[in-house]
Amino acid sequence: MKTSIAISVFLFLATSFNSIAQTVKAPMSLDKWEVLGKAPTVENYMGKECFLFSQGGVLLKDAELLDGVIEADFTVGSQRGFPGFAFRYIDTNNFENFYIRPHQSGNPDATQYTPVFNGYAGWQLYHGEGYSKAFTYKSNEWHHLKIDLHGLQAEIYIDDMQNPLIKVTELKREWKAGKMGIIAGGVPFRVANFQYTPKQGNPPARPSVPPNGKDGIITKWQVSNALDGKLFNKQFQLNSGIKNNIRFTTQQSEPSGTINLAKFIQPTDTNKSIIARIDLESPTDQMIAMNFGFSDFVTVYLNDQPIFSGADNFLSRDYRYLGTIGYFDRVYLPLKKGNNEIWFLVSENFGGWGVKAKFDEIDKIRLK
Repeated sequence: MKTSIAISVFLFLATSFNSIAQTVKAPMSLDKWEVLGKAPTVENYMGKECFLFSQGGVLLKDAELLDGVIEADFTVGSQRGFPGFAFRYIDTNNFENFYIRPHQSGNPDATQYTPVFNGYAGWQLYHGEGYSKAFTYKSNEWHHLKIDLHGLQAEIYIDDMQNPLIKVTELKREWKAGKMGIIAGGVPFRVANFQYTPKQGNPPARPSVPPNGKDGIITKWQVSNALDGKLFNKQFQLNSGIKNNIRFTTQQSEPSGTINLAKFIQPTDTNKSIIARIDLESPTDQMIAMNFGFSDFVTVYLNDQPIFSGADNFLSRDYRYLGTIGYFDRVYLPLKKGNNEIWFLVSENFGGWGVKAKFDEIDKIRLK
């Protein structure tokens, strides 16, 4: 009886807290915002006091949000740019980001959610359902945005406040309170009526990662420190001079099988190459197929010898190619009996730094 009463009291208090959560309206006054780069101007546009951005951005001072709702009105033109909103902002290199591509109005990539890890956005790794969606913008007219954050999920609405445009089923960064802000994205961008409503949340559980090799997908990797990719130029046989300077740690992929390599560097690191390694044992000499994806450049080594090199960076195939990751490449591996090492030397330009791999005949090998 006492237990049921205690539970009822807890539920009542939790419900009461949410019901009285206060919406905070942010003033359109620059002294209440931290300016990042070029400051916006304050103007009145179509009846609304607003910030007009061209470059830079702002962070709301003395305010953080973990769970809750962020709302704002915005306008854009049709120029190429990437304006948007930052939340759970830890520092300039680490935050969650929702932004728009006004020049892609009506196209599947008109909107985008991406995490930023150590200075690297990951939109090439996170695309399609749950990350990006088509939307048609009205040039230089007001739209209303709402971002509803709860745990590791978010619903993102534009204009239609009843039906979310994007349901983010897994926010990629940790569940941690951070600042809120506006990012200009290099085009004229107006924002008015910025407000937020905090809500009480419970610590969320991260979706589980499948066991390594389930359905052929690699979910356990050996990941190196960041390296200078030039060390591998014209290296047709890796030697101890190169290999002895590489440190590996065991890391898990995300549930999808993609491993975001930007998580494992320092923001100050200028090296833009990482090795992701698979260790396996083959019961016999055999040829086996491996499907894989990468962003942006890769050289694949099998037992210290290169067997594949490719580029999947932005615009590398045609003028609309985004460089998004998938199991788009396939290579046949001449495995030797016993231990084998597969190295992916992955180099980044921008937009996402990652790799994934899958074996159709996983039963023919033993992963370590």
